[in-house]
Amino acid sequence: MRILVTTAPSAGHFFPLVPFAWALRARGHQVLVTMPEQFIAEAGRSGLAAVASTPPIDLRAAMASGEGPHPSQREGARDASAEHIGRGFGRLAEQTVEGTVAVAERWAPDLVVSEPTEHSGAVAAAQRGVPLLRHNWGLELPPETEEIAADQLAPTLTRLGLPAPAKAELRIDICPQSLQLPQARSAQRMRFVPYSGAGVTPPWLLEEPERPRVCVTLGSVVPMIHGVTVLKELGEELSGDDLETVIAVPDRFVDELGVLPPGVRAAAWLPLSLLLTRCAAVVHHGGIGTALTALTHGLPQVALPHMGDQHATADRLAEAGAAAVVRREDISPSAVAEALRKVRTEPAYAEGARALRTENAAAPGLDEVAGIAEQLAEGHRN
Repeated sequence: MRILVTTAPSAGHFFPLVPFAWALRARGHQVLVTMPEQFIAEAGRSGLAAVASTPPIDLRAAMASGEGPHPSQREGARDASAEHIGRGFGRLAEQTVEGTVAVAERWAPDLVVSEPTEHSGAVAAAQRGVPLLRHNWGLELPPETEEIAADQLAPTLTRLGLPAPAKAELRIDICPQSLQLPQARSAQRMRFVPYSGAGVTPPWLLEEPERPRVCVTLGSVVPMIHGVTVLKELGEELSGDDLETVIAVPDRFVDELGVLPPGVRAAAWLPLSLLLTRCAAVVHHGGIGTALTALTHGLPQVALPHMGDQHATADRLAEAGAAAVVRREDISPSAVAEALRKVRTEPAYAEGARALRTENAAAPGLDEVAGIAEQLAEGHRN
């Protein structure tokens, strides 16, 4: 059967879908990914076939409300409202929906798989009369964001002669239940398998470190908005500890880090799961992909949330006993270094992280859930 995967043009949205798409391909199905053009090359590097739904789109501009910064980027912000999430990604879908529908018309999928903020796929599924599968990438978004996005898309839906986007007939949750929000809707659980992009592995990454190795990262979006000063200063602070500190940043930010002290290296962009194989702990921005990848290795964490759902992710990690949290307004090299010492020396953090690793490993595997998706699509065809 043919499957269409739709996603926003962002690593945090697309990468979690890749292992499931691989599982569908391994069962003999044809999988095609569509998204705006600027991320097509990255999709291709994942080994999946991909086609652009639109020319490049300025994602930040599409998400902007015209009323100042997005709530998640304001000083002291702890969350982004459902209204802003729904309207913002609804506006993005307004720019991609006609291209996505056109791709679906040519591809004729039997199933559409979309991540939770991508809404043009739901319109394409409704237009084609095929089932929609929502594949989440972490903590569940407020359910009303889908209704708000549909309201934003109302003129487009009228033009296409559709009453509403398709409703998901199956939801997949890759977040361990004890980490997921308590109010999350029921969903098919699936084991999280890390994918963080293709990359060449440097030889040092395969060697056992002489000192405990710690990964420090702020992902790809936070450095774009807030710069890399925090990373550079933290590297200088940690150089005094008996550690090997690896700062993981997108390639374009490596030069901005400048000359780093002994025991600290800038790793540029590496497959995160491989980097974490020989790490003792992780300091990160609260990105759910980074957090879940660290948990597959049972690693204690320090979360430095800056915006959006990073705050909720940090809170849930702390409640699960797997992480210490340093709030954005409290971030300083000394505060982060102290939190790192705490999670490395107090056994409860490692125990909390290992418990989440065990829970993830016990969840249904990708092939099993791909079989459930297969049955859903076949049921519609019959």
